Amino acid sequence: MIGFLQFTHLLNRYKQKLPQQQPREDLAQIIATHFASKWQRPIAAHSLAAFESIRGRIESSSQSLVIDSCCGTGDSTRNLAAALPDSLVLGIDKSSHRLARHRDIVEQNYLMLRADVNDFWRLALEARWQPTQHYLFYPNPYPKASQIRKRWYGSPAFPTLLGLGGQLTVRSNWSIYIQEFVLALNAVGFDSHSRQVTGEKPVSAFEAKYQERGDTLFELVCDFDQTKPC
Repeated sequence: MIGFLQFTHLLNRYKQKLPQQQPREDLAQIIATHFASKWQRPIAAHSLAAFESIRGRIESSSQSLVIDSCCGTGDSTRNLAAALPDSLVLGIDKSSHRLARHRDIVEQNYLMLRADVNDFWRLALEARWQPTQHYLFYPNPYPKASQIRKRWYGSPAFPTLLGLGGQLTVRSNWSIYIQEFVLALNAVGFDSHSRQVTGEKPVSAFEAKYQERGDTLFELVCDFDQTKPC
């Protein structure tokens, strides 16, 4: 037989491995810490080089800018470009392996770039880029409660994401992730709405995968240029 303390320890370890079951009660406090201090992580040299490699193309364009962050193989970037022919769509992902799988077509209104968005967003904000739309189709759930700071709204990158402006669209197959994203936006004064995505053609490879296996998809939309923080 095991002792009470050993049993409690094993039970806590088991709970830590389970997916989070409801929004964290300390979410607002976590977000407040990121807005109360400046993110001190240095920007990597390779991130700056990647940014500078396309800066001229972006800033010389008369088209509205659309950012597709964490675009994976770039299916979503290509589909967004086809749906938004008057915009310049920039797909960003840190994985060279995923980007190498991109099925390129002859399109003049989208670009693919390998970069870490944690750095790229800060560089874009410093350069005063103003995307009209920003998409996060990669689910990014990190479902354990202890992984909250790895989710975009719980990370130090969250203030920068909001600072870029435009209309943010987030999709995931984990409802709590979308619920917490809405609560995070509410915590800093932004209004947003969420919905269940049904009967729509998938934009990204992730959505296609989840639809094929029967998962429910959820979407959050927040227009930072229309909804001002309190």
